[in-house]
Amino acid sequence: MKWSLMELRRYKDEPLVIDTTIELADTLLKRDETILAVGPARVVGTMNVEPREYIAQVQVDVVLTLPSSRSLQPVEYPMSIAFDEIYMTPEEYALVKGTDGYEHAIVLDSTTIDLREAIEDYILLNIPLQVLTEEEMASDDLPSGDSWTIMSEEDYLYQQMETQAQTIDPRLAKLSALLDNNEESE
Repeated sequence: MKWSLMELRRYKDEPLVIDTTIELADTLLKRDETILAVGPARVVGTMNVEPREYIAQVQVDVVLTLPSSRSLQPVEYPMSIAFDEIYMTPEEYALVKGTDGYEHAIVLDSTTIDLREAIEDYILLNIPLQVLTEEEMASDDLPSGDSWTIMSEEDYLYQQMETQAQTIDPRLAKLSALLDNNEESE
């Protein structure tokens, strides 16, 4: 997934077609300790060579094995990520700096473009915060233990409203007692 700029210039008339499978397990497991396993990544896309930039349009399909957010059980999580990247040499970037559309261009520090790094970054950025097993998704039960429970935000807000309704402002407690006495005397 690495090409020299000289090699890419041969594709200025027609795009370089990318259709391959790569192994990312060794580097992804080092970069993120929460990943348990990584399947082969299918990479499909094109690399277009323009006069001032190199544009990669890529689709990556990979299956990660991640721990469940609730039970830490292994969960296979299929990912399908599409991204576009614009690569420029420092000289090319200096000519267009400040121009709309080039704010997110990647300035190359060598004479090669390595898509593997971008693929790994996009995979890591798209790992969800919540991963659940099929049983956990089907169940409405939330984990609990000795003197603790997990509750939904809606349940928490409802409980807070009930608690506030039952709490009497200490400044008005005597007035409340006076009202109670009036109701008893009637």
